[in-house]
Amino acid sequence: MDEPRNEIRKEDLIFGLDIGASKINLFAGVANGDSVRVLECGDFPLTNADEFDHVVEMLKQAAQTVESITGVDVHDVYVGIAGMHVSAVNYKGLITLPTGEVRSQDIEMVKDQASTIPESAGQIIHVFPGEYTLDDQTGIRNPKGLNGRRLGVEVQVVTSRPSAIQNLDKCVRSAGLHTVEFVWEPLAAAYAVLTADEKELGVALVDVGAGTADVAVFVGESLRYTASLDIAGNSITSDISKCLKVPISLSKAEEIKKKYGTCKITNLNADETFPVPGVGERGDVLCSRNLLARVITARVEEIFKLLKKDLEKHGIVGLINGGIVLTGGCCALDGIDEIAEKVFEKPVRIGRPKGVSGIQDAFRKPSYATGIGLLHYAARQRSENKKYETGKQLTVSVKKGLQWLKDLVRTYF
Repeated sequence: MDEPRNEIRKEDLIFGLDIGASKINLFAGVANGDSVRVLECGDFPLTNADEFDHVVEMLKQAAQTVESITGVDVHDVYVGIAGMHVSAVNYKGLITLPTGEVRSQDIEMVKDQASTIPESAGQIIHVFPGEYTLDDQTGIRNPKGLNGRRLGVEVQVVTSRPSAIQNLDKCVRSAGLHTVEFVWEPLAAAYAVLTADEKELGVALVDVGAGTADVAVFVGESLRYTASLDIAGNSITSDISKCLKVPISLSKAEEIKKKYGTCKITNLNADETFPVPGVGERGDVLCSRNLLARVITARVEEIFKLLKKDLEKHGIVGLINGGIVLTGGCCALDGIDEIAEKVFEKPVRIGRPKGVSGIQDAFRKPSYATGIGLLHYAARQRSENKKYETGKQLTVSVKKGLQWLKDLVRTYF
């Protein structure tokens, strides 16, 4: 049975904020062992994600919704970040081992060296260590305790244009909130939808949102490759607004996409239609659902083909033995997984948030993977910080105990 909300301690609350190109999701939750318990979500559409005041106002409304329903104050939030201003580059580090044995501090030192990047590369968000080398040995996941002379590592550093981070943080602060940490959105989504088996085999997470389509390849716990396209859900919507028999606004095209859109052309009757309001007072115009499906499918195929071409160009396809996991708002399109399977020639599934309790069925959708994944990320950070603090306290206690014993010996012997 879930813990009563009035017994939740303030320090156990976690908040994940996903500001996308078409919506804002502010999730409130608490860590619950290896899972996350969702309390509430402030879910609001963005009609103009480029308008600062509009985003701030919607963010305030999302926070007010969470606070009014849960009775808790929203302040410290983990904020998702993605887009074409985010990039990932591989860097290498190599050090000489002073003792001939790999210690924890040596691992940290070689990672720090590898992630010392030029200022022009942007502001660091994450550093993902890959496999280590030790002299002539390669493919080492954890070198601690091994003997050798030279320790190397290749890391993938995820960075963002500093101005993008500053603007996002300004938006959060203007809504009365505080950014604990910026989290790369595909990483957050991975926490919510990927399984340990998939990551062990090597898996590609493909997140198709409104503004961008992102791919992230994970092997084990390391991130091996990332890429981003600025062709995504909004491109599909734009195609719909241009290709139907009657001119329509983007907002109406988005509504049509959600209500009538599909990637399963063969399932449609040739004469199946749907009504579209005519311009002015001309009344409804009947449009072909088959045409709509062909317009959508053509753009979806293009997105997947561009991503696959990029993976092939960088020699990444061979690492993806665990298949493809699709997430993001566009995954609501029926049959999109079948298109992906055809293009990538890999097993494909739709990624829905897992490891959560207290969540409404409405939020068990790929479009909410990032927001819920931010809660998973925040819970893990809290857990690791607690372990670190406990370890420090234990070290201090042992030192105090030894000092007490020394004082006792000096006094009585």
